[in-house]
Amino acid sequence: MREDILEFLMNRRSIRSFQKKDVDNELLKKLIYVANHAPNSMNREPWKFIIIRDEKTKEELSKLHKGASHLSNAPINIAVVGEPDVSPDTWMVDVVNATMYFVLSAYAVGLGVGWVAAYENETAKKILGIPKEKVLVTLLSLGYPDPEYKPKPKTVKSPEEVILYEKWS
Repeated sequence: MREDILEFLMNRRSIRSFQKKDVDNELLKKLIYVANHAPNSMNREPWKFIIIRDEKTKEELSKLHKGASHLSNAPINIAVVGEPDVSPDTWMVDVVNATMYFVLSAYAVGLGVGWVAAYENETAKKILGIPKEKVLVTLLSLGYPDPEYKPKPKTVKSPEEVILYEKWS
C-alpha cells in the first residue's frame, strides 16, 4: 500500500495567499496535460482551462463572489469551463475529475490552489468571453504558497458517518 500517496491526498489544503512569483507557462501546460488524463466518458475531455494573468481581470473576478477575494492576489487564475455540448450526459463529472487532477498535480509540484466553488456566473462569463452554451465550473487561484499562510485545519466526517451498505437506509 502506498501510504505516502494517501498522506499526500489528506495533506492537500486550499491556499489563499501567494508569493509574488510567476508560474512558468511550460509548467502550466504540464499540469493541464496531467488534467487531460483524468477519467472522463469516452475520452471526450469536455473542458477548457482559461489561464488568466491580467491584473484587472483578476481584480474584477475577485469581487464577483464572497469566497473569491483570493483571486486578486494570486499570480494566476484559472477558469475551468465545461462543455455540455461535447459530452451531454457526463460533462459535469468529467470536468470535476480534470479539475481535481489539475489541483493535485499543482500540489505535487509545490504550487497552491484556491478553489472558488459552484461558480457559474454570467458576469464572470462575460468578463472572460465564455460562450453562452459553455459552463463556468470553477475559478482557481494558483501560485507558490505564501510561507506565512497557515490553512485552517481540516476536519472530516468519519467513514461510519458516510458509509451505507447495500442501499440507502
